[in-house]
Amino acid sequence: MKQIILWSLLILPLASLFFLKMDIIRKYMPVALFMIVIHTLAYQAAYYYGWWNEADSSLFGWDKVVPVPWVYGAYFVIVIWIFHFTFRKFWRYLIVNILLDGLFMYLVYPVWQRMGIVSSESTLPTIAIVAMMVGFALIIYMYQLWQEKVFKPQREAH
Repeated sequence: MKQIILWSLLILPLASLFFLKMDIIRKYMPVALFMIVIHTLAYQAAYYYGWWNEADSSLFGWDKVVPVPWVYGAYFVIVIWIFHFTFRKFWRYLIVNILLDGLFMYLVYPVWQRMGIVSSESTLPTIAIVAMMVGFALIIYMYQLWQEKVFKPQREAH
């Protein structure tokens, strides 16, 4: 069952991208990739400092530090969908992120802990992890604003 859930977390979100126009995917792909970098660094720090251990979420055996299904599947695609529906509506974006991060950490994660899908070891309080996730959401929002400014087509001077 655990392997089915982990594979689903990798494949189903990626498959959901077929429901978006290519322009939308192209527009938000850089911020989703930036999120992958941030989460990879966060998982590396968590492993090093012993904040949490997600070796139980390994799908391939070599992904014991950074769980591929979460970071390269679900999180990656969720960023694209959230930006599609909320970008340029900052308060909506922030509220959606706070709600989703809170629901995940306080409702979904404990269920997955009991199922053995994720680790139950953490030295950080849950609220600190939610705050970290919301902080990452703010960082990637600013990154997307910067992306659009930097890559905005320049009008030719006449």
